[in-house]
Amino acid sequence: MTDQQPSRFILVSTVVCVVACAAVAVIPPLLGSSSAFTGSVSSSAVLGLVFAARNLQLLRAAGTPSLPPAVLTTIFGGWFMLAPLLYPDVGFLPTAGTQLGGTVIATFGLYVTVAGVSGE
Repeated sequence: MTDQQPSRFILVSTVVCVVACAAVAVIPPLLGSSSAFTGSVSSSAVLGLVFAARNLQLLRAAGTPSLPPAVLTTIFGGWFMLAPLLYPDVGFLPTAGTQLGGTVIATFGLYVTVAGVSGE
């Protein structure tokens, strides 16, 4: 741990991305989505969770956001917003849950990314 501590908002934003990726991973199977949609979104969410967790780990270690995992987390958030629109017959609840999770991930992930670029 370094002497530099991240701001609470950046730390919370990073934790929100971790929790939202975990939620997106379980939404499709819990709501009974098609196999194609469930496989695509859940496997993407697990990968997104890896980057979000790595982002949290590096933030806690260095005190500043790390751009590679922050950017990749943000990209996964965008994918979760788009994915339900590419699959037929996804259903309202899986679509809403996945897109809401994607919006949260993209928003907070982008904030962390911008904070990393600006040196906050």
